[in-house]
Amino acid sequence: MHIKIHTAAIPDGETHISNSAAKLVRMGFNPSRLEPVDRIKALAAALISECEAIRDQKGEGAREAAIAITDVQKSSMMAVAAATAYL
Repeated sequence: MHIKIHTAAIPDGETHISNSAAKLVRMGFNPSRLEPVDRIKALAAALISECEAIRDQKGEGAREAAIAITDVQKSSMMAVAAATAYL
């Protein structure tokens, strides 16, 4: 899976979502079929994938990347809870 990125620095880019990142945010689990839930999980998985690449280099920043992965996972769960609070 991929996410398209359009920013001033990256006008026509994209980033990959790793299988491990998709699994961490449980991308396949959305029984309500709500689009915001899918968007939240895809964006979180893309950020986790970027952090995994830094962590896996085992150099400077690896520890911070590992912490960020955990924090993004927690944040995505809370964002999904917010998006589904009315259910």
